Amino acid sequence: MKVAVVDLGTNSVRLLLAHVEAGVVHDVARETTVTRLGAGVDRRRRLDAAAAARTRACVERYAEMIAAFAPDAGLLVATSVLRDAADGPAFLDELSGLAGVPARVLSGEEEARLSFAGAVAGTTSWESAGAATRPGRAQDVAARASERPAIVVIDIGGGSMELAVGEAGQGAPQTAAALPSVAALPTAATTLAVPSFVCSLDVGVVRLTERFFAADPPIQAQWAAARDFVHATLAAAVPVAVRGPVGRGVGLAGTFTTLVAHKLALRTYDRAVVHGHELTLADLEAAEALFRGMTSAARGRLPGIQKGREDVILAGVLLAREVCRLFALDAVRVSESDLLDGAALSLARS
Repeated sequence: MKVAVVDLGTNSVRLLLAHVEAGVVHDVARETTVTRLGAGVDRRRRLDAAAAARTRACVERYAEMIAAFAPDAGLLVATSVLRDAADGPAFLDELSGLAGVPARVLSGEEEARLSFAGAVAGTTSWESAGAATRPGRAQDVAARASERPAIVVIDIGGGSMELAVGEAGQGAPQTAAALPSVAALPTAATTLAVPSFVCSLDVGVVRLTERFFAADPPIQAQWAAARDFVHATLAAAVPVAVRGPVGRGVGLAGTFTTLVAHKLALRTYDRAVVHGHELTLADLEAAEALFRGMTSAARGRLPGIQKGREDVILAGVLLAREVCRLFALDAVRVSESDLLDGAALSLARS
């Protein structure tokens, strides 16, 4: 089945064109464009005209690709930014018409569930690959898997962050209706991994940067206020019992992929290299120490830092580090399979 999915995010707009066969997403094209649609939405609760124009132009370009692909099914999903903007519904209707596909705003919980499904679908070969390439890794992986089999999927967006905890192999034939409120999706059965715990928190990188980092780089008091806010928000949202059984972390979206690209000094982004790469807590702490002493412009000159992320990557590092500490994770694997893949799987017929 040929599917097209557009993800309208707070910081970027993404497109997936793919064939979905037997529960596997086969990419034809993936695109990411930073438009910063969420600029100022946290404060004004309305869309910025310039940001809306950038996003409209991006969707018009994607619409041409969608039309040429001629998918069997398509969907435009919107997340935190249009959950918050009072004028979001009218704008979403406009973009749906431009893209030629149905559109809907996902709740935070729906976003977390679809991200979990997409992430789990992309992790099948990671453990064996990691064991084969690093001495002693097979024993470490086996021990961790037997002691703490659950995973936490961490999706750091521009306006919100979603967390989903469950078993990597936990899946069953699900209809779209089994995902809460996804009535607009086809009801044909498909296999999706289902998390046992999900939550959505209003602590995305754009929101956090706009609220706390008035100086560039932020001064110590601003950094401490942001850190304390994130720590308290996570502690209130995630029960202690949920944190305990989690042994592995999977990181999704632009913060994690950008940090891998920076760590590997990639001048040209390589999705195949980034997918499955391990970021350690030490990697995150090193990035934090480096970025905190730099202006956004200076960060933007570093290898691997995509244009449009240089001012928000510091907030992303803070969020990633705090989640790792909350779940006692010494590392996370970074996945290129995410919300787009989960939405594609949910669209596919059995």
